[in-house]
Formats: sequence, structure tokens, C-alpha cells
Amino acid sequence: MNLAELLEHSARRAPQKIAFVEDTMEISYAALAEKISSLAEKISSLQFAAGARVGLCFPNSVNYVALTYALWKNNLVVVPVPTECPPEELHEITATMELSAILSQKPLANGEPLAPEIFVSRFQIATNANNHGLNLAFIRFTSGTTNARKGVALTHETIRDRVLAANSAFQISEADTVIWCLPMAHHFLITIVLYLNVGATVVLARHVTAKPFLEAVNRWRGTVLYAAPFHFSLLARDHSAAQIESVRLAVSTTCALPPDVATQFHQRFGKPLLPALGIIELGLVALNAADPLARWNSVGKPITDFAVKILSPDEHGVGEVAVRGPGICDAYAAPWQPRETILRDGWFVTGDLGRFDADGFLFLLSRKTAVINLAGRKVFPEEIEAVLDQHPSIKESRVFGRVHPHLGEVVEAEIVLSAPDAGIENLSHFCREHLAAYKIPTRFHTVPALPRTPVTGKLLRTAAV
Repeated sequence: MNLAELLEHSARRAPQKIAFVEDTMEISYAALAEKISSLAEKISSLQFAAGARVGLCFPNSVNYVALTYALWKNNLVVVPVPTECPPEELHEITATMELSAILSQKPLANGEPLAPEIFVSRFQIATNANNHGLNLAFIRFTSGTTNARKGVALTHETIRDRVLAANSAFQISEADTVIWCLPMAHHFLITIVLYLNVGATVVLARHVTAKPFLEAVNRWRGTVLYAAPFHFSLLARDHSAAQIESVRLAVSTTCALPPDVATQFHQRFGKPLLPALGIIELGLVALNAADPLARWNSVGKPITDFAVKILSPDEHGVGEVAVRGPGICDAYAAPWQPRETILRDGWFVTGDLGRFDADGFLFLLSRKTAVINLAGRKVFPEEIEAVLDQHPSIKESRVFGRVHPHLGEVVEAEIVLSAPDAGIENLSHFCREHLAAYKIPTRFHTVPALPRTPVTGKLLRTAAV
């Protein structure tokens, strides 16, 4: 099967239904399908070998979506490339993923026009990339459990399966209008593909500040918000009278939901934020739709057809989270690692530490590699960072363990100041008010920026030296 067929089915079912709103442009499903076919013909003229890998370097736009499906119609593999990639990183992705070309909005090296505001840069490769006989559709980088970049390879069939599984939780239909603000280079398969599969309307929110975002919600009667805590925090701090009465589903994803954001959003709009657990290797694993107010820090229960278990739990029930279900990635692409070698007895081991409560709600505590072992105590950096980040002089923080000859590890922190002259004289006192004594960092290091993984931008969890 081919994912382009699913969109064509939506276009036949409701040709005049609006698929996307971009700035002042509205494009119907029929017009989107026609645009995809036109671009597919242009791409076909480039005569790529079936299964060739093509990078897609575009901002959020109808063109991004249309090109993705046009590549799929030509049986090509889409490799999303964030537009903010520096040249060195772009070269690395091109070489590692054996890209035959990159499609971009702005001309890159050797770029030639393919269509208005679309350029193609072709590369000389010795041999076509080996997809090992799989019907590959998509490869995306992830930091993985070791913070090393891996290309997560997914077939058309796998993406279809995870889209169907995700919608068993979201219940999105052609009646929904999604207000979209996340970068498509990082979020596409269980979101954009799902929305188009069911015939929903997607409104591209160009500005994520509260006023224009709320205006978009109310102008288009948005029913679904799928965003990061950062975006919901901006909305929660809005002091206008604007409400979001049409919204039925507000899902918080990408990272842990801070308690103040969950509380403030609910107080401001009277609607709960639903924490979700999505993993690029797995798709949507869990969604807290059952009790998001009382258990705001839980990602909920596993969705239909997914099973989650805790490996080697300690006396508190804390252990490594393992998942089994539909849509598990088919391989890691570089170096090639097929699914059967990734799984452990059929389970994908996530590298997250978590626990279940008595009612079966899953709580994620930390990355396995991030836990600090202090004199027999397990210290979770995220818990301390959540406190530090509330200090008005701190923009963001990273907590890590430093080896100690007697205690095993001690807690230290790197902090980025909110302003160059921000004062942190009372930081230790602030920590004593909010943290147990053993959790207070023994040293604070002021740094200009925190280390992050390439492409995905996740916080690097390897200990500082």
C-alpha cells in the first residue's frame, strides 16, 4: 500500500472540504490532491530510482505536505530535514542517509527550480540506498536512548497502523478543525497524516504568541490543539477575554507537562490539558484523557492495542518502561538495524524510568541514563530542574550527577540566566524551600546555553566532566 492512496480517498469522499488554511489561502481536498499529482509528475521527471531517499527541507506549509505525498506517490522515501540545520549538519545528514536529493524552499548548493518556491539539489551517490526490501516511506532522526542519532525507518504499512492506533485515542474525524503550530519536520505521521486520513481541516498557525493563536482558534472554530507545554504556557498567560469554547481536545506533547502550565491553562480556559506519550519509534503510546486534572503528571493509560510494562521494578515500582504494540519502527537506518534486533523479546525498551499507580496510570520519572545515584538514593534531574526553572533569574537548567569517591554521585546543575545581570544570590535558599536537602545541587554552573542533541534538540543527558 501507499499512504498517498489514503489522501486520495479523502479527496474522493469530500472533494470540496477544506484540507488546509495557510495565511489567507484555503485549499480543498480536491485541490490538494491535484497539487500533489502535479508535483509528483515533476518529481517523476527527475528519474529517481524507486526507494531513493529524498530530503525535505521546508517550513510548515501546504507545499511541505504536498511534496511529502508527491514523493510517496513516486515510491520515494521522505527524510525530513529541519530548516535550521547548519551546513555542516546538512552535509552529515545527506551523507549518512545517502540522500539522492534535497527539496527545499530556498536554493541550496546546486539547487535548481522544480516549481514555484521549490528547489531541488541533486547529489552524486555511488549506489542507491539499501532499504532491505522494505516498502519504506519515511526516515527520521531521533536521539534514541543513548543520545546518539539514529534514523528511524518506517514503512507505509507501519505508518498506517500507528495512525489507526493513535486515532483510537484521539477520535478525530472530518468534523474537526486542528490548529497546528508544531514543526512538521518533527511532527507529521500521527498528526498531519492522521488528520488528512480522516478528512479533518488543518489551520497553520503562523504566529504562536497568544493573541494571533487565539484569534485563529476562534476564527476557524478550532476543535483540536496539539502542541508543546511552551505553547500552552503562552496561552495560559494571556490576559485578554478570549476563550476557546470550540476546543474539545487539547493535547500536550514533546516533553513533560509542568504543573503550573497544566493548572494555569485550566484556570484560564476551563479546559484540561491531556498529557500524551509519543515516541518516534512507536507512535502514540499513551494519552491521559481519563484523569488529566488530578493526575496532570501522568501520561495516562496505554491506548488500544498497546501494552506497557515496567522492567525490574524496585521497591517503589520504578523500573524501565517497555512497550509492545502496532506501528513499531521497522529499522534503524544508519547503521541498518532491523526491527527484530531492536526489540527485546518483542518489546521496545524506551530508556525511560516509570511506574504505574494502583489504577494503571503511567508516570514517567526520568531517562534511565539521567538518574543520579546519591548514596543509595535515586535522584531524578527533571524534578530538580522543574524547581530551578521556576526561579525568576533562571531561563532553563540541566541537572546532572558528578562522580564522588564516597557518595557515588553528587548533584550539580548548569543554569542559563534569564538576563545577563540576573541575580541568583538567593538560589540556595530558594532550593531549600522547594527540595529535600539531598536533592539540592552542590554546585551551580552558569552557562550561555545548554547542550542539546543534533536535529531533535533534546537536552543532552550525559554527565558533564
